[in-house]
Amino acid sequence: MLALAFHTLWEGHGVLEPAFRNPDVAGIAYNARLLVSGSLPYVDSAEIKPPGAFLLFAPLLAAGGMRLVWAAAALWGTALSVATGLLAGASFGARAGRRAVVLHAACAAIASDGDINYSFWMATPFALGAACAALAVRTENERRALLLWFASGALALLAVAIKPSAWPVGAVFAALLAREVKGGRVRTAWRGALAGLAGALGTAALIALPWVLAGKLAALCAGLGDVARFGSEYVAVVTQGAGGRTLAIAQGIPCLFEQIPGLLLLGVLGSSEIFPAEREKPPLALAAWAFAGAALVGVTYTLRFFSHDNVELWPALAVLAVRPSGLVARVLDRAPAWTAIELALPAALGLVAAWPGARLRLDSLHFMADRDRMIEDLCDKVAPELPATEPVLAWGWSAWSVYEHCARRAPGRVFKVIASVTTVNTNTCNNGYGPMRLRSDHGPAEFLAEVERRPPSLFLWSSYFRDMGGDPLDTWRPLGAFFEAHYEQVGAEGPFIAFLRRDLLPAERAIATQGAPDSGAWSGGNGVHGWPGAAGSVWTSTSRTPGNSRLMASITQCVTR
Repeated sequence: MLALAFHTLWEGHGVLEPAFRNPDVAGIAYNARLLVSGSLPYVDSAEIKPPGAFLLFAPLLAAGGMRLVWAAAALWGTALSVATGLLAGASFGARAGRRAVVLHAACAAIASDGDINYSFWMATPFALGAACAALAVRTENERRALLLWFASGALALLAVAIKPSAWPVGAVFAALLAREVKGGRVRTAWRGALAGLAGALGTAALIALPWVLAGKLAALCAGLGDVARFGSEYVAVVTQGAGGRTLAIAQGIPCLFEQIPGLLLLGVLGSSEIFPAEREKPPLALAAWAFAGAALVGVTYTLRFFSHDNVELWPALAVLAVRPSGLVARVLDRAPAWTAIELALPAALGLVAAWPGARLRLDSLHFMADRDRMIEDLCDKVAPELPATEPVLAWGWSAWSVYEHCARRAPGRVFKVIASVTTVNTNTCNNGYGPMRLRSDHGPAEFLAEVERRPPSLFLWSSYFRDMGGDPLDTWRPLGAFFEAHYEQVGAEGPFIAFLRRDLLPAERAIATQGAPDSGAWSGGNGVHGWPGAAGSVWTSTSRTPGNSRLMASITQCVTR
């Protein structure tokens, strides 16, 4: 109940105000809406993310919209805390398990700056899968062990299907199965491995079911190929920019100390043996250490070290923090053994650990929510002019929620141009390796053909590309000329400019704009089709940004995964 209370506090704000504080969530919602309407991601959208999160969102959006998604997020976060406690209990005993649940839940505020994006939804099956494997090794009931191994495989596949950086959880399974083999329980290990594989195959079958029923399994396979291509490109751009993977990791690791210093300190203290003392041997410490290693590998996998990636690491640190022979547990052991104190002290530690950077996270939440409300206001403003069946189009990551707020789809398969029309973003937590540019493959031409074939009723431009170093639209003459000839600016809010197709303008506005297009909105000092704003202002994601430098550094860490 205490864990639920904390997660209601940290995630419940979205029930009251379901703004998109990370545009990645709007991307999840877009694909979930496709599923609800009978369409399919990878068939009706050009998607570079795996399908797990879309399938989780779809029934929630259909039943209650984003408010229900946020309510489910509070329960999902609570399940993550419980999974952390189950793993700690299997590794170090029941007392450690109770402490880990409360410590993790109290510190859940560290995940809030990433909104309920892919990392948030992945972390629960990632941790719960590891916990099930540890419990399977601990139980003496053979049937229960097989069910737990089956569940661990199913959950692990779900985690990877939400975000591929969950794959290192397989190392936890390998370590635990190797322990069984070393202990002479070879048959048990084989049965556990097969049960886990069966669970993974079961999850894969459920995920593929919508495409199978529609006869589109080949499209799903092709889409997963695009996901793999994106992942490789996403990692390669940082590897090349940093001069190698090892150097990229070395440059990114310091970000962890800036982002979660309190929880890292608790994890280190819990892992320490500075003042050794006689303690009962923990039942399965291997699971905790293997899980910590897997989580660290997962966090470093993409080389970006964005703050919301830490959701994967945070359960492992909570488990290590309550290790019985560590300094944290030994301090907690000195307190009176009253239930209230047993719960209050880990909760207090969690809140203290989350305190560094709390104000920055809160500012970022409000900043991003305010930006999202600007898009909602622009959609409300132009709603009377938008035909029900006409598409809309977002330009830039920060504009993705236009599809949800205007309740319309994109002209074709491409609804987010990053990685389909432009190259991937190059920023990390503390570096940037150049602006995004038009791709050199068939992507831009296919996108232009979609737009010309079915022109969007509303084109929402954002300063995102320019803020990241340069807008490809500045030099893409065919698309710029098309929009200049057919669209008129009808509103602007913050970094967003709304352009309405000219044939949809109110009569009096249409008369006023007859003749030459208004080039003022389309020309700037930085290119033929430039836009208001300074180029290159925040693409490096460092503290060398104008205005509120710490806030801008945090915000640009949330860039799309």
